[in-house]
Amino acid sequence: MSPDTERAVYVQRIDPEYKEEYLEAHEDVPEGVSDAMHRGGVTEFELYVRDDLAVCILEAEDIEAYLDEVDGDEAVEEWERHVARFKREGVDVDDEDEPIPFMERIWTLEEDAGE
Repeated sequence: MSPDTERAVYVQRIDPEYKEEYLEAHEDVPEGVSDAMHRGGVTEFELYVRDDLAVCILEAEDIEAYLDEVDGDEAVEEWERHVARFKREGVDVDDEDEPIPFMERIWTLEEDAGE
């Protein structure tokens, strides 16, 4: 991670009956979604899946600026509603209080700063 970026992580639970559909959907993420992420300052986004868990790692210049950019974006909302059909919980664009369930980082291992 660059010192000029912030990182946010969140977990989503895939409905096991629709795991293949979830995976297939991510083979062709709409360009409008990628465009909104770039406009929001995203420098890297990774999605990992194991069993019914999907872990998303987002790096952006400013997480709040990213959220402001994607909030209400038509392409992003359409995409999130599409993939919501394949999940039990996770991103919910209709949840005004917490649309993205970011995790709290509680520990990290960092290299010594030249000590």
